[in-house]
This record gives sequence, structure tokens and C-alpha cells, in this order.
Amino acid sequence: MSTTIDLEPGTELPDHYEVVNGAIVEVPPMSGFAGEVANRIRDKLAIYAHTSGLGRARNDMLFRIPLPEDRTRTRSPDAAFISYSRWPEDRPMPQRGNAVDVVPDLLVEVASPTDSAEDLIGKAHEYLRAGAELVWVVFPRLRQLYAYRAAGTAPVLFTAGDTLDSGTLLPGFSVPMAGLFPIPADEPDAGNRE
Repeated sequence: MSTTIDLEPGTELPDHYEVVNGAIVEVPPMSGFAGEVANRIRDKLAIYAHTSGLGRARNDMLFRIPLPEDRTRTRSPDAAFISYSRWPEDRPMPQRGNAVDVVPDLLVEVASPTDSAEDLIGKAHEYLRAGAELVWVVFPRLRQLYAYRAAGTAPVLFTAGDTLDSGTLLPGFSVPMAGLFPIPADEPDAGNRE
């Protein structure tokens, strides 16, 4: 079975898309607020990646997420961490094709107003089935993050007062959850905070 999709010459792809069951699915852009949360998480993962030397952090990247029923599935998580054991630092990056052929160790989905919780949780389970070790699903307006591990286990909830960690996946990774969430402009007295 092929692991790529065949496109007609000249096929125009949307700016943001995923491939599900062989079909190109346009993904709406994130809200600015959700995008800021995703970037703050990616920044923390990038600092960890740089200081630990264990991998790389990425965002806005298309990854192949092969499932037994859909070998061509690709997803574009809001942030990801890929260990050098999965994609060695010196492994060449293909210049052709859009999806990187690796399932990240950690994938992050941040809820935007156009996302449904059901879809995000469904993606979390897809990622785990494809071989991810950890998936974070973040609900910025609630200031909550759900950490999903092996399929069938209950997610762990982190709230704004907690310190986020990754268990044993990223040794020593630890950040205060409160710093991942910007102050919403529509929150009372938002302009009076520092």
C-alpha cells in the first residue's frame, strides 16, 4: 500500500491542510490567542531541546501519522517534540514532499474557536495509535492541559496553578502552567495587569 497521495500536476494545496483517508482537508487557521499559547509551549520545548541535546521542537509542520486503516494520514499539530532517537540530528531532510516521515514523541493540539473537543481528543488517540508517547491537548480559555499517554489510560489534567512536566519522556522538563497562557484582552481589568 502506498504511503503518499498522488496529486494531479498543478493541484493547488491550501495553506494549512492535513490528509485524512486520502483526501486533502483544509485546516482553518488558529486564533491569535491559541497561536500564542502554541508558540509559548513550542518555545519551552525548544529551550529544553537546545539545553538537553535530546531532540528538536517544531510547530506548523506536517507529519506522516500512519494508521493501519490509513497509511497516508498526515497531521499538522500545533507543536511537537521529535527526539534524536526518532530522527537523528544528522539525518537528511527531504527537499520534496510536504509531510515529514516521522511520528513525533510529543504532539500538542491547542483548541481554537474552530476546533471541537471531540476532534482534538480524536487526534490525540490517533497520535498515540501511530506511536507517539505523549499528547498534550490544551484548552486556553479554560487554562487547562490534558496529557494523554497510552491508549486506554485516563488523561492527566494540568491547570494554571500546576507545573507542567512530561513524566519520563523529557527528563527534567518542567514549566509553570500559568506562563503558557496570555491574559485575554476581554478579561476584566486585563489592561491593568503586568
